[in-house]
Amino acid sequence: MVDVGDMVRAWVPDDFWQEAQPLIPVPPPWPQDGGKRRADDRAVLATIVYLVQSGCSWPKLPAVLFGVSRSP
Repeated sequence: MVDVGDMVRAWVPDDFWQEAQPLIPVPPPWPQDGGKRRADDRAVLATIVYLVQSGCSWPKLPAVLFGVSRSP
């Protein structure tokens, strides 16, 4: 089984994440009525890097790799 954390760190190493993290907007406050939980920013960035590098399309992305999937 694939460890999601390992995949994320492989595609977004710590030095790359330190450069990219300040560019990501601060998330809005969590709504009181719950709402949908945000995906991890680093996992989303790893998914985007993977898609660009591999040429894979978003609908064909295996969600198990990064723990991020497209909206239903």
